[in-house]
Amino acid sequence: MKLGYIHSSKEERARAIQVLKMTSESVALDELGIGRIRDAFANRMFPGISTLQKHTKYFSLMPQVYRRATEKRYNRLSEVNAEIVRLERIMTKNLYEGSDIKWGITGSDTIGKGTGSYVKYDPAYIYNSGLQTFEILRSPQVENLIYSASKALHNAPKKLKSDDEEMADDAADKAGLFQFCSFPTVDYDFTKACSLDLTTADRDFIIDHILNAKACQKTLLRYLVDNPNLAIPKEFEHLGACALPEDLVELQDLARRFADFIYMVHIRYNYIYSDYQDEEMREEFMQLLQAYQQSGTDIDAVLAAVTICENSGKLFCKEIAHHIAAGDIVENGLLDQTIVNRERRVKGSRRKIGNPAYKYDKKNRIHYYKLTYRWETVRQFMDELRKDTING
Repeated sequence: MKLGYIHSSKEERARAIQVLKMTSESVALDELGIGRIRDAFANRMFPGISTLQKHTKYFSLMPQVYRRATEKRYNRLSEVNAEIVRLERIMTKNLYEGSDIKWGITGSDTIGKGTGSYVKYDPAYIYNSGLQTFEILRSPQVENLIYSASKALHNAPKKLKSDDEEMADDAADKAGLFQFCSFPTVDYDFTKACSLDLTTADRDFIIDHILNAKACQKTLLRYLVDNPNLAIPKEFEHLGACALPEDLVELQDLARRFADFIYMVHIRYNYIYSDYQDEEMREEFMQLLQAYQQSGTDIDAVLAAVTICENSGKLFCKEIAHHIAAGDIVENGLLDQTIVNRERRVKGSRRKIGNPAYKYDKKNRIHYYKLTYRWETVRQFMDELRKDTING
């Protein structure tokens, strides 16, 4: 894969490095390197959603932060990020004080601390990708555009005109300056008071963008937003039983089958990692194996549902399916060697199997859970969007 370089500010380069660091950390935690397949399914079903996100209100608040940031006069580009963080800290304090629920307010643990104390991953970092996906934010170069908008706003020459003309021209000028982002029309000032509860204007703004964003068309996310009366289950694996269009039922079924398949592989991984001593893992693997063999899952069809740039994860899954079909499930057989070799390629010296630096712990089994493709966050968002709105 080829990578290009775009000259930008020091702050934006640091933020890009931060993104790459998180990506590498995610891969490092993924023993068998299936994260890209998981994310590809999640992005097809729920674009713009990440597990770091907690509340829909931020999709209305962050544009307000950026609009407020354009009102300040800057001497240099580096000052923009400091202003965004300053406004985020104000927003965080007001969210915490104005919300009944304190959970999920990014940076709330830094309230009352010094100005140099703030979270490593701030709201802008967490929500900007979703803001772009929903076409609320139209460019990733937020700080540059705020800086340019601020300069244009403050350096514009004063014109002699009537009050009515001045108001009309200001509206036109600002409409041009703010093309990098959509802004909700709300009747509250987040710098004075706000809460996680959505106002009608907040909700309508967010829903309208999800329904109309190109990346959201024909997705599960859009369908759930567009059908607020549809009852949704607590667990992702039961979502297919809802009254969904046939194509979405099929996609959810393929994602569920992949979650079942890779969970079975991770159970086998734990059994190998335990040096074949964890009898619970062996028994659970045999149960899952039987269920998989009876399910009629075609792993080729499952993997064909998503496109990823690096296909070694798909090849690994197909190899596992081949060994299972061939009945090779003996200890240290080809199935197990495929799992061992995969971890060695993905993790290198940090692999766990066969590494004296790591010791198997039944209380902390590896990947001892099924993939849910960010469903917990999606369900939280649906609850918030369906909740009665507040005034102001």
